This record gives sequence, C-alpha cells and structure tokens, in this order.
Amino acid sequence: MTMGRGIDNPDTERLLWVGAIVLAASVPHLLSVPPWIPAFLLGAIALRIATALRGWRVPGRPLRLLLAFAAFCGVLARYRTINGIEAGGALLVVMMALKFLESRNHRDQLVLIMLSYFLMFASVLTERSPFTIVYCVILVWLTTVALLHLGRTGRIVDGRATAKLAARLLLQSAPIMVLLFLLFPRLPGPLWAVQMDAASATSGLGEEMSPGDIASLKLSDAVAFRVEFDGRPPGARDLYWRGPVLSSFNGRTWRMPAPRRAAPESSVEYLGDAFDYRVMLEPTGHGWAFALDIPKSWSGPRHLRMNGEYQLGLSFAGPPLPRYDYRATSHTRYFAREPLSEPQRRALTRLPPGSSPRTRTLVSSWLADDPSPRRLVERAMDYLRSQPFYYTLTPRTLHDQPVDEFLFDTREGFCEHYASAFAVMMRAAGLPARVVTGYQGAELNRLSNYYIVRQSDAHAWTEVWLEDDGWVRVDPVTAVSAGRVSQSAWRTSFGDAAPTGGRASVRIPWLGDARLVLDAGYFYWNSWVMGYGPEVQSALLDQLGLGGTPGGRSSTLLLLVVAVTITASIVLSLYLAWLYRRKFGVDAAARQFAAFGRRLARVRVLPCRPSEGPRAYAARAQRLLPYAAAEIEAIVTLYLRARYEPDADSSALAELRARVATFAPARG
Repeated sequence: MTMGRGIDNPDTERLLWVGAIVLAASVPHLLSVPPWIPAFLLGAIALRIATALRGWRVPGRPLRLLLAFAAFCGVLARYRTINGIEAGGALLVVMMALKFLESRNHRDQLVLIMLSYFLMFASVLTERSPFTIVYCVILVWLTTVALLHLGRTGRIVDGRATAKLAARLLLQSAPIMVLLFLLFPRLPGPLWAVQMDAASATSGLGEEMSPGDIASLKLSDAVAFRVEFDGRPPGARDLYWRGPVLSSFNGRTWRMPAPRRAAPESSVEYLGDAFDYRVMLEPTGHGWAFALDIPKSWSGPRHLRMNGEYQLGLSFAGPPLPRYDYRATSHTRYFAREPLSEPQRRALTRLPPGSSPRTRTLVSSWLADDPSPRRLVERAMDYLRSQPFYYTLTPRTLHDQPVDEFLFDTREGFCEHYASAFAVMMRAAGLPARVVTGYQGAELNRLSNYYIVRQSDAHAWTEVWLEDDGWVRVDPVTAVSAGRVSQSAWRTSFGDAAPTGGRASVRIPWLGDARLVLDAGYFYWNSWVMGYGPEVQSALLDQLGLGGTPGGRSSTLLLLVVAVTITASIVLSLYLAWLYRRKFGVDAAARQFAAFGRRLARVRVLPCRPSEGPRAYAARAQRLLPYAAAEIEAIVTLYLRARYEPDADSSALAELRARVATFAPARG
C-alpha cells in the first residue's frame, strides 16, 4: 500500500470536483429511482475518493465487471426494460457511478464531465418545472467551471476567475439559445415521441371505484390542471369537470365499460351561454383529459376525441398523457338525449343477483307509490335529506353489501359512497344510471385570473337517463345538510359555503398568497415555455411574415435557423476579437516584423516557419542575402528588444519601424 496523495494534491482536487459534479447531476434522477441506486452512487464516489486519499488500488477489472452486471440486472428487474425515460435515467446514473469508480486519468475525468451534461439533459425529459430548469442552469455553469479546471494541467487556478469565465461563456451563448428555441421547427407531441411513464404521473382518479374499500380519502393539494377562460367564467356550482364514466358494476366496484363506445352523433342539444377556455393538464397517468361538462368542441396539439360517455381523451386505453395543453368550448346547460338501444338499457340497469336486497326493497316501495322517473329521483334525494347521513373523509369500512350498509347502517361517507348508492337506487328502479368521476369546483388565482383545479377537488356524481331529457346529472352529496359535515372534511360540495379540502393554508393569508404567486409562476412557465408548440410558433411566424404551408414553413425555418446561427457566430467572434484588441491592444512590434517578412518574401525568402524562432529565420535570410546580412541582423535585434525587453520610451519600436520602412533588398 502506498501513502495517499492528500486533498491538496492537484489530481485529488480534480477528482473531488468531478465527484461533486457527478453527484449533483444525478440528484434530479435520485428522487424517482429505487433506493439502492443512490446508495450505489454514493458508495462508488466514496470508494474512489478514498483510494485517492489513502493511496489504495482502484478495484480491478473483474470486480468492476461483476458490479456492472449486477447493476444492469437490478435496473432490468425494477423496470422490466432498459428503454424509456425512467429506466434509461436509472441506468445512466448507474453507469456514471461505475465510470467514476474506474476513473484513473485526466481523460476519464473529462469523459465524466461531458457525460454529466447528458445526465442533466435527461432529467429535463421527465421534469421541466421552473425549479428544475434553474437547478440545471446553475449546474451547467458549475460543470463548465469544472471543465475549465480540468482543461489545464498543474494546480487548479483561482475559482473566482474561472467562475466568471464560465458565466461569460454561457451568457454569450444565451442569444443563440433563445433564437434556436424560438425558430427551430417545433414537432407536435412530446420530445422524440417519448411518452410519460405511468408510474411517474399523479392522478386522483382511476379506471374503477370501490367506495367500500376506502377507509380514508387522503386529500392532496397537487394540481390536476389549470383553466383560463376567455371571458366570463361559469358560476361555481356549474364547475363540473367531466372525467372517467363508470357504468360496469359488480356489487362493490364500478368500472369503465369495455369496449368503449364511439361518441353518439348529434345527441346533445346545447343551451345557454358557451364558455371558451384553455386547459393546461398536468400528467394524469392515463390517456384521458377533462372538460367542463359537456364539451361541444375542442382542439389541441394532438387530436382529442370524445367517447360514447362524453369523455375527452387522446387514447382511452393507450399510453398516458404528459403535460397537455388544449382548448375547449362547453355549455353548462344541455340535453344529452342519447337514444339507448335495448342492450345498452339492460347494461345500464343491471345489478348483480343478490346484491343490495334492502335497497331493492326500499325502491320497490317507491315504485308502488309513484313509478314516474322524475318522482323516483326526487324520492331518492328526499331519502338522503331526511335520514341522518354524514359527509366524512374517514368513513367506516363496508363489507359484503356495501350499498345497503351505507344507506341503512353507517350513513357516512364521501362523494363516491353517495354517487354509488344513488346509481344503485336508480338501477333498482329500472332507470339507466352510471357514475361520473372528475372534479368539481376550482380555485381562482386572482393574481393572474385563471383557475386551479387540484386533486382535492376530485368528485363523483351520478347520471340518470330519463325518457324525455336524456342523461341528467344528479349530485347526491348536495342532499347532505351542511351541519352534518365532519370537521375533518373541509372539502365539501356546497359551493362557497365551506373551504376547499386539503387547503388549510387558506386560513393563513400570507401563506395562501405565497402559494398563488408560486402557482402563477408555474402557469406562465407552462404557457410561454412548455406551451411553445407548433401552433404558437406558427402564430409568431405569421406575425413575422413567414407563414405558409407547414412543409414550406419548416424549410424556411431551417434555413433561417442556419442563417441566424452563422450570423450570430460571426458577430460574436468579431465582438470577442474587438474586446481582445481593446483589452490587450495590438502588438506593434509583431506587426513590423510581419512587414519585414513580406519584404523578404519578395526576394524569394520563404516565410518564417512555425518551428523557427526570429534568430533562426534571420540566419536563413542572411545565407540567402549575404549583402543585406547586417541590416537583417539589426532589424531582428530591434524586434526582440521592442517585443520582449522593457521599452518604456518606445525607442526600440520607433527605430524598428524606421528600419523596416527603408529595408528594400534587391532581387538576386
């Protein structure tokens, strides 16, 4: 074993710089990878630094190959693939750790620094929030500082000078970066058609609902989507954002129907005012989108469509949506007079045999009194109003007959319990019914005049099909008296009567304002940076007079990008040359020596070679021009004095200038 080199050793300093950069570049990935990967990275960095400090040998090739194979198998076992953003990012972090462990020389360290840039770029593919971008910009600057440190041999130079140089380089490249961002042809959809991993998305809704199995609904302040209305928004009680529609029921669980039907043609009569709005959807983990109930028209970067349950989506059974920006027009008043076929009617009134016997008995008594559909809906709502039902987020667990137990025993639950029970009562009465899930309400960000719909706004209601009116929305939660709302259930469906769930910060004014300011930053970031897609770019180009067909526009853009990049590079080079001349001036002695060389070239003396010094060049010229040897010697001596020796009064430079001006060797 040899003695360690110590932290003050230049090689060790460089290794510490590289280790810090590799670790910092891996941080955005470490939040979503299995715990063993951060431990593996930290262990590899610590072991390699210990070998440098203690003088130990770097682990041998067999051990490194074994670690690489084990790490590869670990990533493959966790993600079942090495493709995709998350799996690829995890594998890249592992490979960086192994590369750092085996690094031995200056070249390995430079490779690690360059790979760190790619690792930072990979993190932007999954998370593009303003905070991530700011972190990556700072890290790019620090990585450039490290690259400047590693680019020279010897001891590391002063950190402040290197930091200023790196900052200046990045600032000088910023105009070109902005131009490329604005003008480079934008592609529809996510970058390189990379889809969001389902595991990395967050959603308060799913493809099924089992109220009896949920013991506690955990509220979340996470943003589901943001909405910006073009004009006057609807009233608070009309803010029902339609999502998955569940019509398949097995006695406990409601599920989306399969196969899903195509949208019914011309089955909706829209009434009243139309509301135009823009939706900025956060990743959902699914292929569906949300719209104000019921959408009339819509548009987006990729084609949305509506299924037979009036739900918007891109691909209802396909890959999940990333952040998605689209526009829609909706009417909050409508008649959805969809004609039901006999198979559809049977499916929408079906109840599993033997399920909910007490509920069936109750509904049978209503049918005996008055079988009219509207009266049955009123009787069900009256039952919920008259009985001691409570709205709570911590209901007791239901067992074999969840609907009966909720309606007759526990009488406590949240929106899913009420929507499910009401749909079962309607089906027991022979009326087609289904459960609609989505969001209800929104929070106005008064700082920027847009609405925030959070996961805590997740809601479920019931739709009942009536012969004359078609599908009618019924929200059974509204039947619960506000006095029977659990104090733990801030989130209610009574409009403005109570605070929204999961938002305790609204009781602290300054904290609520700070949260709105922060969300406004996200809103503008998503609107102007993340939302800068083909449509926005096309509008910008039209304003610049560069419109045309998409193909012609793309060709124009590519030519414009190339022209702008070349022009910007030339202008930047000229500017840097001007700064250099201004700071260091022009070497007048060198200029005179160059003029001396041109005069010698006229008499067939070849120019000074890169390997020749001034004295060697003069000796060669004297051999070819012996009659001018004395003058050549004098000029070279004056040049060396003027350029390399103190010349406070510039006398040597003045004499050099005079001799070069009169030097005129004759041709041999």
